[in-house]
Amino acid sequence: MARTTFASVDEQAYSRAQKLASKAYHAAVQKGENPYLPVLDEILPDQLALTHVDLGLITIPLDRVVGTGTKGRTSAFAVNFMPLLSDGSEFAAKWSNLYHSVIEDGVRDPVKALEYMNKYYILEGNKRISVLKYTGAVMIEAQVTRIIPKRTEDRENRIYFEYLDFYRDSKVNYIYFSEEGSFAKLTELVGQTPGEPWSDDARAEFGSAFQRFLSAYELAGGDLLGITPGDAFLIYLQVYGYDRDQFLVSADVRARISKLKDEFKTKAQSESFSLLMNPQGQKPGLLKQIIHPAPSRLSVGFVNNRAPESSGWTYWHELGKNRIESVFGARVETRMVSNVAPEDCQQAIEDMVAEGVNIVFTTSPVLLDGAMKAAIAHPEIKVLNCSLLPSYKAVRSYYLRMYEAKFIIGAIAGAMAGDDAIGLIADYPVYGKPASVNAFALGARLTNPRAKVYLEWSTVKDADPLAHFRKNGVRVICNRDISAPSHASKEFGLYAVTPDGPVNLAMPVWNWGRLYEDLLRRIQNGVWTTDTSESNPQALNYWWGMSEGAIDVFYSSKLDAGTRRLADWLRHSVRDGAILPFSELIRDQAGNVRCTTGDALTPAEIIAMDYLCDNVVGTIPGLEDMKPEAQAFVRMQGVKAVKAPDASEICWTEPGEGMGNQ
Repeated sequence: MARTTFASVDEQAYSRAQKLASKAYHAAVQKGENPYLPVLDEILPDQLALTHVDLGLITIPLDRVVGTGTKGRTSAFAVNFMPLLSDGSEFAAKWSNLYHSVIEDGVRDPVKALEYMNKYYILEGNKRISVLKYTGAVMIEAQVTRIIPKRTEDRENRIYFEYLDFYRDSKVNYIYFSEEGSFAKLTELVGQTPGEPWSDDARAEFGSAFQRFLSAYELAGGDLLGITPGDAFLIYLQVYGYDRDQFLVSADVRARISKLKDEFKTKAQSESFSLLMNPQGQKPGLLKQIIHPAPSRLSVGFVNNRAPESSGWTYWHELGKNRIESVFGARVETRMVSNVAPEDCQQAIEDMVAEGVNIVFTTSPVLLDGAMKAAIAHPEIKVLNCSLLPSYKAVRSYYLRMYEAKFIIGAIAGAMAGDDAIGLIADYPVYGKPASVNAFALGARLTNPRAKVYLEWSTVKDADPLAHFRKNGVRVICNRDISAPSHASKEFGLYAVTPDGPVNLAMPVWNWGRLYEDLLRRIQNGVWTTDTSESNPQALNYWWGMSEGAIDVFYSSKLDAGTRRLADWLRHSVRDGAILPFSELIRDQAGNVRCTTGDALTPAEIIAMDYLCDNVVGTIPGLEDMKPEAQAFVRMQGVKAVKAPDASEICWTEPGEGMGNQ
């Protein structure tokens, strides 16, 4: 059995431990918390009704040992496991003798513990735990019985069951996370396959890397940042990868950790995501203008995952680049590189930096990780990523409120669908897409209360949405937003199927150029520096819509006069805020009320939407349903692959407001 030994005896150990206990005791009392050890019998009185699994003799991390299994002598210890009883007590003598024995000979016998929700409660050996925690030990051997809770929708419960899958494969119990999906992400980052057992070598190498990171993290002051070591390690791996040799030099690891402190602080924020929904902003004071002078000339780079000729999405962004060239003239120079794979994004940005570029727009969510790595390596440049859920402080995100246009197009579709059936083809089941689908469905219901929206996904394996619609006689269809220049098909936007071919009725307009123009002006006039700050380390997402002129709807002259007047009225009403697409009574497919009469969903609730309205016929597919080429995108921001932040974690500024949070 491995033994823990220590270099020297502290003759005043009990008195020092008792002072630590007193400090923890009074701190807990001041907070109105229990100052003694938590007792599992009290936390889980019905534990005998739950599944028990004997894990045998394993090594457990002392930082996950939080309490005792039964009431016993709980009051002998403060909440930090330090002893509370007086110096002259029999307990004090036993504690001191045990301390001396541990220093001289190490820990000879394992403790007995219950594990519940990845926390350990001691059945036998409380004093051993107390002594080891006092000495700064990290691990102890224990005979452990795991108590498995019933599955619930509680967030902590879901994280725990993800941990159980991870532990089954890895047998690693010393790392834990605060967000869902993190264990799967860690498995991918360290090159392991889900469902396959880790080899002894892989487990040992991982343990060594994590412990070296943990030591450097603590030396760099990480324990004061309010983030769990597991969450910090995951961020580190996302930026620097899992090259195990990098952990051999502690000073190098500490330097990298220092570069990531803003990201750690962002993760620790209760409101870690900030949505800025209007171009207005407070101008910086004179001191900020001196410290952060605005550049007189901008060199702007665009990194595309696909080419404008073959991708409608990229084509819109190229139009945005052309707009800023026209608006800014000689004050801006631009570069664009296309067909950049996610793994090549960092190098593409490095090449642009070498050419003098100081602002980089990466125009696809799949390029986010590469953008982040480049931003950390080059804090002197500004890096942005076109995605809806911001993840990092170093990379600001930008997107459009696309659901506003979809609501209007849905209303046109409802007015044109004589048989109440409307087809809708969506591409990727990522966050933001359910909002667009539901807004379209609510718009259709506005003009046709009987309308049913039949939802198909173009990126699902073996999907052929148009064939499905033909088979079922669906004649009004909303397809991809715009056709790429190389595609001659008219089957984009909203169109009607006729014997003479498709007749285009309406299409959304994504005016990325307006957003790019506004962002560059923020940089030029210094407002960029006031959008976020070191004292408010939030991940920032610019989210423009119709009120900012970044979105509009074009419709055909073939629409009848009444429908055109309705569309005009809706355009102006949505733009002015007189109509909100997600207001009044909204039910999901299961009949649950998502919005009540007289109310409206908040921006945070719209972004986090992971359900479909009750007049949508279809489902949100999972990662396993997607075509291989779509899985990278869905894995990063998929509704069923990544848990959206709680609405409480997002603050926002409404169009027309100042910079205050709502």
